[in-house]
Amino acid sequence: MKNFTVKALALALTMVGGSAMAASTDVSELLGPTTVTGGSVHFTGSVVNAACAVAEDSINKTVDMGQVRLAAFGETPAAGNVANQKTPFTIKLTDCDTNVSTQASVTFNGTAAAGYSSVLDNTAGAGGAQGVGIQIYDTDGTALDLGKASKAATLIDGDNTMSFSADYIATNSTLAAGNVDATATFNVTYQ
Repeated sequence: MKNFTVKALALALTMVGGSAMAASTDVSELLGPTTVTGGSVHFTGSVVNAACAVAEDSINKTVDMGQVRLAAFGETPAAGNVANQKTPFTIKLTDCDTNVSTQASVTFNGTAAAGYSSVLDNTAGAGGAQGVGIQIYDTDGTALDLGKASKAATLIDGDNTMSFSADYIATNSTLAAGNVDATATFNVTYQ
């Protein structure tokens, strides 16, 4: 009888141990898969019927102009004085086909500073620099008027890089330090 009791006790402990092990099983195994809302993915782009496509890294570009001292505009700042700190930037064209077009030019558009057709207004708002805008220059260093095309560049098959630069420019003689923020959109014209 004692042998039977020991066997029954061993069997009972094995069953309890198995239940305890089943209770510690991963909850996902018991409940099955769970799905939660994760968010959204927004896709943008465009299909163009042109000689080239604008490279992805040129579509929404940020040009860091760096810091410049007020003194860079001269001892006696005057409207039209530049900081002489040109910052180069490029617009890359990809997959160009010279059988379609052999030249390309870029037109920059944006909010012009009062009285200046070639200067982007500083739209930094509160805390923004006063009397300062951004001037864009063509490859040869010529100031580009907003809304007017750059000099046409000759295209080659494949990738092409169009080079420009930008500089701070005084839009009046009363300057104040602060942030500068200006945005230009651009269009590429193929000929």
